[in-house]
Amino acid sequence: MAKDKLSEAIWKRALGGEVEEVSDEYNIENGRAVLSKQRINKKMIAPDLAAIKLLLEEIKDEYEDMSEDELVSERDRLIGLLNKPAK
Repeated sequence: MAKDKLSEAIWKRALGGEVEEVSDEYNIENGRAVLSKQRINKKMIAPDLAAIKLLLEEIKDEYEDMSEDELVSERDRLIGLLNKPAK
């Protein structure tokens, strides 16, 4: 299970994506903290080349034994993953 989580984290890092940062500002009213402003910033995270390299090294052996047709189908699958929006 830990290996699955690690692999998922590496894939996320390799594919990049968009993250939201929430910044809250509070004022003190009647001795209580009251939310006065909330900013939501969206940031694009670029794909990480080190994570991509790690994935390629990890799965290198799988692809060495594949036929040309299998490689083409795997390429199409991976391109589909890259074009899929990050969650």
